Amino acid sequence: MTLWEGIAADDDARLDSLFRRYRAACPDVEPSANFIPALWQKIEARHSFWFLFGKLGRNAVTASAALCLLLLILNLASTPPLTGSYADALMTDGSAEQTYFTEAIRSAPSGDPIPQR
Repeated sequence: MTLWEGIAADDDARLDSLFRRYRAACPDVEPSANFIPALWQKIEARHSFWFLFGKLGRNAVTASAALCLLLLILNLASTPPLTGSYADALMTDGSAEQTYFTEAIRSAPSGDPIPQR
């Protein structure tokens, strides 16, 4: 008998011992007509409020992630290409205020002088 055969025999003995202890710890279940309904009753009894709350939370996180992804795709797809520089954007943004100001000045009657302060 070589060293490897001795190690293999020792491993087989330890594995057999493990299987015997497992069989002793987990006895065979006697099947009956009520086995599956009783099993489902045990499973459903474990579904407490916190279990359902966690399940709802996971579903909400999944739905939120899908919604964020959808909005990101829609945002990227609908963004027009940027043209011009930052200075052009600033000038365009300020033009609306200047337009309101110049309209107020131009709306004064041309015959009346604008009072100076």
